[in-house]
Amino acid sequence: MAKKQVPIIEGLFTWPSDKPQLLASKCKKCGAYFFPTVPFCGNPDCPKDRANMEVVPLSNTGTMYTYTIHTAQPAAPFKMEPFKPYGVAMVDVPEGMRVLGMTTTTEGLRIGQKVEMTVGKLYEDAENEYITWMWKPVEK
Repeated sequence: MAKKQVPIIEGLFTWPSDKPQLLASKCKKCGAYFFPTVPFCGNPDCPKDRANMEVVPLSNTGTMYTYTIHTAQPAAPFKMEPFKPYGVAMVDVPEGMRVLGMTTTTEGLRIGQKVEMTVGKLYEDAENEYITWMWKPVEK
């Protein structure tokens, strides 16, 4: 029997979904985006009013701004079992922000590479497979 896929933290991306998307906050006053979601706009010129913020999906694609390969176990809740080195990329998304996330591979990564958001397994227990968002290269 297949295990249930559970987001490591609820509300970071749409799930379940055939094409998951990261969820961000967008200010209705100034148009600024924030990931992960926030209750108030970070723009000092905007009033601190929850009504000004809306939750919106981010574009599923972006361009790798920079990346690194981590060789140490990530901190909770992002543990990996079994542990193996993993990539982390800062990605420019069309909404005008940079989003940090793990990569699906450590091979062939390069600055300027096109990537798309997907989900991948961090670890599992007897009942569930715990997943997070990841950046997947779409060009070699």
